[in-house]
Amino acid sequence: MKSMFRMYGNGIFVAALILGIIALAHVPVASAGDTITLRAQSAFGRGNGLFKAGEHFAFLVDKYTDGRVKIKFHAAGEVVPSGQVLEAARQGLLDAGQGCPCVARSKAYAAQWYCDVPDGQSPMEEIIWYYKGGGKEIFEDLIHKYYQSHPIMMQSMSTEVWLYSNSKIKTVEDLKGLKMRAAGMRGEVLTSMGASVVVLSGGEIVPALERGVIDAMEMASLNSTFPLGFCDVAKYLYMHPRKSTSPTTFFSFNLKVWNKLPKDIQAAIEKAGRHSHLYTLTQEVMEDTIALKQAVEKQDSEILFLPLEVADAVDKAAAKYYEEKAKTNEDLARVLRSWNKFKKDYGPYAKWIDNFNSTGDTLAPYYPIKVD
Repeated sequence: MKSMFRMYGNGIFVAALILGIIALAHVPVASAGDTITLRAQSAFGRGNGLFKAGEHFAFLVDKYTDGRVKIKFHAAGEVVPSGQVLEAARQGLLDAGQGCPCVARSKAYAAQWYCDVPDGQSPMEEIIWYYKGGGKEIFEDLIHKYYQSHPIMMQSMSTEVWLYSNSKIKTVEDLKGLKMRAAGMRGEVLTSMGASVVVLSGGEIVPALERGVIDAMEMASLNSTFPLGFCDVAKYLYMHPRKSTSPTTFFSFNLKVWNKLPKDIQAAIEKAGRHSHLYTLTQEVMEDTIALKQAVEKQDSEILFLPLEVADAVDKAAAKYYEEKAKTNEDLARVLRSWNKFKKDYGPYAKWIDNFNSTGDTLAPYYPIKVD
């Protein structure tokens, strides 16, 4: 249990909630003092924490532009179906749409490597690589090219639980034939290893495990899934023993709308995105810690590390899978080359940085405080 809390403080500090700015299709060029109203929609409903993160981003945009930009922020389905927000922003039906990079895979296949993928980057690694290692420039190129939109990365969710399961995972053989819900690249890699993967929406997952339709599942960070009842129906919560990867979300502004904005407003929105990106990380780590405590103490969940043999096998299978995909997709090859350069330059020092952020349990023994 102590090691699990250490893990949360050790480089899995990424909180990443997603939401959207969506704007009126014809934004006027603003002079000083003019107010621009942008119409935005999230891919998530109002009760979802990701929608709240989008509201926070919209609030920051208002403040950082001194009220010159107001975002009329809609929940999923209020303007277009939730899965179509990025396409709606591309077409100009919305000024901007909030979504996950995985949603962009239908047009920008390599974009999903900016989200949760096996053997990907940890939350903090991902943030540093994005802003300082070349990741931002590549992502902007992808969204400009395939969606004719400008992306603002504004949320990094804390690490995903690797697997919720009612079966113990002891060897690689236990993954073969395992009926599980998984999505995106996680599902593809596990399918290549023999798992029986199905894609289910968030509302279908808990009932499917309850009825035995699936044996295991994965989706989002613990603070998002605990309120949905994942820990009511799954006994074991498996985490990667070395590191876990992080989902992200971004606002996709129609490029014509974005290019009409004055340069100082563009800079203010970029600043709001960076600050929201970091804020969501810390917020989610805090909420994950609370959810973990509730899962263990109230739901009797067991938090376990995936056996090293299994974790290594999945990571190697993922690397092999990505290598094959990159042979025919130059966009992906470019992302992976950037990853590798970042790891080569900074990887040897990562463990020391992780240690700076380790949590500990030394306070209580030296300063005993009575807790009722």
